[in-house]
Amino acid sequence: MEVMESPRDIVEIVENTMREFNSAMQRREALIVRISDQTNQIIRFSMIGLTLLGIAVVTVILILLSDMSSITQRLDKVAGYMQQISQNIIVVADNMTELKQSIDLVKISIENLDEHVKVMPLMNKSIVQMTGEMFKINNNITLINTNLVSVNGKLNIMSIDMAKMSHQIFGLNNKLGLMGHNVGRIANPVQMLPFP
Repeated sequence: MEVMESPRDIVEIVENTMREFNSAMQRREALIVRISDQTNQIIRFSMIGLTLLGIAVVTVILILLSDMSSITQRLDKVAGYMQQISQNIIVVADNMTELKQSIDLVKISIENLDEHVKVMPLMNKSIVQMTGEMFKINNNITLINTNLVSVNGKLNIMSIDMAKMSHQIFGLNNKLGLMGHNVGRIANPVQMLPFP
């Protein structure tokens, strides 16, 4: 048989149930508040972390860009130096080729040295004579330079004299023109005379 509960027991049961429900709802709200606070804290820390990370990344990018610019300039300088080194290596190779040719010529000259040695005394005598002649030529050139300086001075004096003569001839022309005018005036009365 079913036990009949009294209304008072039912009210107590309902009240206990409501109290437990209320307590559970308060615990639920407290838990939601705690979870939301922790979530907000996590979001704040995440945003701060992301902001700091973004600033760090931007800073690193700016540093890398400035370093890349200086690295590019240095690489350009290095490329210029490498080009100069390449050109110098080509010049050295050319010089080595010329040196080898010179060494070959020296070898040939050494092989033919006996024939050249025979000519050396004559060459020495000719060089001594050439030195004497060059000394004479040098003295003659010095004398020519001195004479040219003197001629230049005389030409300057002649230029001044020519300017003076030109001025005097101009004055003489003016005076001759005046004399011609005066002779014409003197001749006017004579033309009136009946002389043939």
